Amino acid sequence: CKTDGSGTQCSATAGSPSAEICDTKDNDCDGSSDEGGVCGSTSTMQTIAAINSHNCALATDGTGRCWGLNQFGQIGDGTTTDRSTPVTVTSLTGVVAFSGGYRHSCALVVDGGVRCWGGNGQGQLGDGTTIGRLTPTAVSSLSGAVAIAGGDFHSCALIVDGKVKCWGYNGDGELGDGTVSDKWSPVAVTSLSGAVAIAGGGAYHTCALTADGLVKCWGSSGTGQLGDGTTANKSTPVNVSSLSGIVAISNGSSHSCALSTDGTVRCWGSNGSGRLGDGTTANKSTPVGVSTLSNVVALGAAGLHTCALLSDATVRCWGTGSYVGDGTTSNRTTPVTVSTLSGVAMIAGGGNHTCALGSDGLAKCWGLNSSGQLGDGTTATRLTPVAVTSLTGPFGVKLPRLHVSTASGAPARPFREGLTNHIGNRTCALLSNGTVKCWGYNGKGQLGNGSTTNSITPVAVSSLSSAIATAGGQNHTCALLSDGTVKCWGDNGNGQLGDGTTVQKTTPVAVSTLSSVITTAGGRYHTCALLSDGTVKCWGYNATGQLGDGTVVDKSTPVAVSSLSGAIAAAGGFQHSCAILSNGTAKCWGSNLYGNLGDGTTVQKTTPVVVTSLSGVISAAAGNTHTCALLSDGTVRCWGYNLYGQLGDGTTADRWMPVAVSSLSGAISVAGGNAHTCALLSDGTVKCWGTSGSGQLGEGTTVDKSTPVGVSALSAAVAVAGGYSHSCSLLADGTVKCWGYNGEGELGDGTTVNRLTPVTVTSLP
Repeated sequence: CKTDGSGTQCSATAGSPSAEICDTKDNDCDGSSDEGGVCGSTSTMQTIAAINSHNCALATDGTGRCWGLNQFGQIGDGTTTDRSTPVTVTSLTGVVAFSGGYRHSCALVVDGGVRCWGGNGQGQLGDGTTIGRLTPTAVSSLSGAVAIAGGDFHSCALIVDGKVKCWGYNGDGELGDGTVSDKWSPVAVTSLSGAVAIAGGGAYHTCALTADGLVKCWGSSGTGQLGDGTTANKSTPVNVSSLSGIVAISNGSSHSCALSTDGTVRCWGSNGSGRLGDGTTANKSTPVGVSTLSNVVALGAAGLHTCALLSDATVRCWGTGSYVGDGTTSNRTTPVTVSTLSGVAMIAGGGNHTCALGSDGLAKCWGLNSSGQLGDGTTATRLTPVAVTSLTGPFGVKLPRLHVSTASGAPARPFREGLTNHIGNRTCALLSNGTVKCWGYNGKGQLGNGSTTNSITPVAVSSLSSAIATAGGQNHTCALLSDGTVKCWGDNGNGQLGDGTTVQKTTPVAVSTLSSVITTAGGRYHTCALLSDGTVKCWGYNATGQLGDGTVVDKSTPVAVSSLSGAIAAAGGFQHSCAILSNGTAKCWGSNLYGNLGDGTTVQKTTPVVVTSLSGVISAAAGNTHTCALLSDGTVRCWGYNLYGQLGDGTTADRWMPVAVSSLSGAISVAGGNAHTCALLSDGTVKCWGTSGSGQLGEGTTVDKSTPVGVSALSAAVAVAGGYSHSCSLLADGTVKCWGYNGEGELGDGTTVNRLTPVTVTSLP
């Protein structure tokens, strides 16, 4: 084996290569080169951000790599040398997302803080100075951030309470504080609340999506990019005209676009080269529909062009010809398909280029490449996608923590939600083509394949396409479709399928009178849906008030949860439900026998009550009779039944109010089972706690644990789900591993043998 000059050489073993590069960190001779990390490892990327003339990619270990223009140090490697292949950002860990502008980059980290680097002449790094930084510096007095967005010379952060703070250049009012004075540290955007997503990317304007599906913009409007029907700059937010039911937004240099629940797109602002996609080149100060475009799941607006990811995992672009990726230099005023590109899971638009993250383990980019921003080792413009060099996969999709768009253009409703098993003895996986496969127990038709026969390997759900998320109860399953509707199948004895009947269905049926849904949650015999206006509707079993409508009467069609607004996420338990609000608090309703509503009592509630002493919440998971919440600082708090240690506080005492899970940090997702809980950490590992009688904690024993333990031999995880007595994880390479009880084949490994450590689900692409 070759050395890297450090004097260390691998020991040749049988089957090892004769030319491996290695270093002092690892001498395993497994045939992989190092690139400055551990010999034999590769960088598993979770998400990609195309910023301006540079890009950044997030690895599962919470570090990042950037490439492209580096004149002002925006690559973050301590130099000002342009990089045509990725390099590691110095002294940066715990990253959740990237954004930036013309001369700077920013990273959202797991503790809710933000770090920025690069040019700082207008205070866009937010550290209280105008001194440029070649490596990351912390943004001053900022906490609780859950998303970030950057303009050319300013940056903004979405805070967990639904407010937005911005800093940097403010000559056109792009900071939204009612002034036109630059700010070197964050200031609050005036008169803005209930925000669930933000979009920068605009040279001098910013937009926010609110929980009620509306869009507000502020800053420069010389070409109508604020969408309010004028070309007058605004230093505080104004409503975009005639726009509602929006689930994602994205900004270009001087134009903006919005994705609706029906999968269509509308754009406004500058229309040079046709970047609004309406077949003309005339500027528009109010939204116009993009021609011949539907089934969109994500947007990536760039400087002079726009791209959309479709539900079939292809990409279509329009605008300046050299950047649309169809192999020509002709401007396109309506969408054209990007050549030789399929299996896409995520897109991100930069200044004059676009990048796509694929399920095939590759990142590909196209467009202008003058500073190496395409990452292919050259500076040649590319009219069709090229692979990013030295950024080896496998790749996965970073699930947005609020199920909304991020600064890098991830979909509002995740394109690949991953896994659902919840409290039943089966598992379902959402595939990148919008179909769903399920396996395990099928006595009530919950596998959706038209039968009631168990399956120990995955089977396709019949007549289902365009799915973008799944949710499950004990014996029923539901899928959210790209048009904002929901279909369900399986047990229906209490109306949990929502079709107006109580008749069991072995194939999907549409939930009645339900639209504009952005996520769903399944309880034991009930289901809930979060709508784009921030309200929640539920249906099914209601004996303990788990539907939240003030009654205990079952409902076979959706009813609104009483006195609930501003919701951004929902969770369903055995006989209770919860919602996370845009201000970072939580409300729950239904059964409360063990304190599982978290209000300090054990009194059943038929309408929502506030969870006591809980703030900074970004997601939640409900088990059988316990509930857990993920906070913006990466910690988890739980409450309710605790006989098996499922609250993770080191005891088995029930808790009527939230308690912190012991020794757990860096969590980015949480999942609840019957009497156990699991958390996905930012380093791609999973920890579980609670009952382990069937091995559902995955650490090789059947011993209950009241504090978190690591799942054995599991890394590069991007999603986790908890079943009744089993757990599953989606890995970055698209495989699924499960562990625990397997009596009905719910682990999907072709057997019915319980597994104390993870096994791979077979026959699952």
